[in-house]
Amino acid sequence: MKPPALVHQAAGLLRARFDLNEYNPTPIVDLGALVANADGNVDAEEIDALRQLIEPMLGAELNAELVRYLIEASLKVIAAAGVEPRVRLLAEILMDCDAVEEGVIVALAVAHASEGISDAERAVIASLARAAELPARRLDQLNEQVRAAFT
Repeated sequence: MKPPALVHQAAGLLRARFDLNEYNPTPIVDLGALVANADGNVDAEEIDALRQLIEPMLGAELNAELVRYLIEASLKVIAAAGVEPRVRLLAEILMDCDAVEEGVIVALAVAHASEGISDAERAVIASLARAAELPARRLDQLNEQVRAAFT
């Protein structure tokens, strides 16, 4: 499924800001992996959502197997570093790129891609938002916008 326009625009802006600030797209994979795995299971819809978001950033078409590999590699790094330290690092990168809302939209898109946002996914995204100093009210607004974009 092609991402909704809101998500596509956020991903494009995120990619541009990462390029401008000389970051590679690895943190975006980490962000997606954190959210997708929050409930302990990365499902096919989440993999497809990540594929749709990562492809333009890498400038290449990716199959589900390669995306799953990228997610697994990311999860190993996250396991070694710890979830909270990785969330703080991702928040710092998003703030450095002036792309907090775009990063949160991408995270919410991964969460909404399958069966809607779970409590575990919501907790990871809320942790990221707090670390990136995004007000809870704004997070709720972005969540509603992304949810509506998927319906």
